[in-house]
Amino acid sequence: MTYGCAFNLFFKSYAKKTNQEKIEILKQYSTGDVLTLLRNIEESPIEFDREIIQGVYGCLFDKGIMCM
Repeated sequence: MTYGCAFNLFFKSYAKKTNQEKIEILKQYSTGDVLTLLRNIEESPIEFDREIIQGVYGCLFDKGIMCM
């Protein structure tokens, strides 16, 4: 997965998917890709729904990474 794929998941390629469907796809991402997505969220949080942001944190927690 690349930066573009993470970006597209939430903006272009899966625009018609629900947030819950996006979160289920997100669970298949590698840890590095989820961290890249988190960096994108931190750079522009207004571009992401709250539910998606919480899903990213939850996914990282499931992978053993705690975010503060």
